[in-house]
Amino acid sequence: MTLASAWWDYLQTVRWFGGKGRDGRVSKLERLPAYTAPGVVPAVESFVATIDYTDGGREFYHLLAATYPEADAPVPPIRVACGHATIEAAADPRAIQVLVEALYGSTRAMRWQHAPGKPGAASVMRGEQSNTNVTVGADAILKIFRKIEPGPNLDAEVLAALDDTGCAVPALFGRLVAEWPTGHATDLGMVIERLTGVRDGWEFATEACAADQDFSAEAHALGAELARVHAALAEKFATSTASGDDLANEMTRRLDAAVAAAPALAPYRDALASEFDTLRSADLAVQRVHGDFHLGQTLHSPNGWTIIDFEGEPAKSAAERRAPDSVWRDVAGMLRSFDYARSAHAEPLGDSARNWTRQAQTALCEGYCGATEAPRALLSAYEADKAAYEVVYETRNRPDWVTIPLGAVALLATSAKE
Repeated sequence: MTLASAWWDYLQTVRWFGGKGRDGRVSKLERLPAYTAPGVVPAVESFVATIDYTDGGREFYHLLAATYPEADAPVPPIRVACGHATIEAAADPRAIQVLVEALYGSTRAMRWQHAPGKPGAASVMRGEQSNTNVTVGADAILKIFRKIEPGPNLDAEVLAALDDTGCAVPALFGRLVAEWPTGHATDLGMVIERLTGVRDGWEFATEACAADQDFSAEAHALGAELARVHAALAEKFATSTASGDDLANEMTRRLDAAVAAAPALAPYRDALASEFDTLRSADLAVQRVHGDFHLGQTLHSPNGWTIIDFEGEPAKSAAERRAPDSVWRDVAGMLRSFDYARSAHAEPLGDSARNWTRQAQTALCEGYCGATEAPRALLSAYEADKAAYEVVYETRNRPDWVTIPLGAVALLATSAKE
């Protein structure tokens, strides 16, 4: 078996590989310069795998390999050849520690934004689905990107730009960069601040909802922080205008695709399309945004909120995620997330849970807008666009949850008729 074929088989077993279930192969495997010096065991290096699917799609994945003498491999190898075993480095605590120590002593692979101290103990965090996160002592996290595209990673790019703005985002210490393909500096990972004393925003909000605890103050503060981040992004990246006609057409196209995939949306199709039509014949301001903003992309501490993970919606290409968009997409994403938070309530469809959601949503908008009012038509359109997507997702993956986004679609459709 070739090394490329062995990696293809291994990819079917890991959470961060998004191509499971699709027919394909590793058509090209490119070895990058090793991180470790000659003679170090294990040797640790990166590969870029080009994945070609039979449906015509192509993706690139960052593979992190460790090589041991065959008899010393600590986990079942991906492949054995010439007396040496190749394993996934993230599956081996020793390999990860060797990698971290090599990176902290490197100015070739790492581009340090802030000088690093001595690395602490390294440990792979469990539960991550799209990347591999490694804690480094008490102060840092090495985030290893898995699905990559040539050029800068969006998350690293945004954190670098926001470094001096005072926004509540993790500090960026350094970027793991490789020349791939030739002539392109591509991010393979980054070292960021490890925040302590924080809670996952989703867990924080759902516990409050389950306990019927008013969340208005917290939601207001989150809206205000999002507004600060948007203002900073507008200063650091290009801004422009977009056609309302183009936005309405794109939302209607996605709606029709959603109706085909989830027939439960059919009764609301015309009302939602009319909601999108209100955007026509007007331009809207667009800029760099978060792109995938929900409670799971936040952390909360006694000091307030921190916004994380600026990579955008995973299903989109890097070019699509980097494209300017309306800030109201992010606001709408969080409004929908608050609606989902009531799933933790004992009676998620009851009045108490619905009131909790409405109060949190109102407070978020007030915190974001300050003394002004949110553009209702634009925000409703983005909410409807997101909710229709959610109905399709839940229909395919969690049918028991579909009542939450479908209920939102019904309310938005009713509002559109008034």
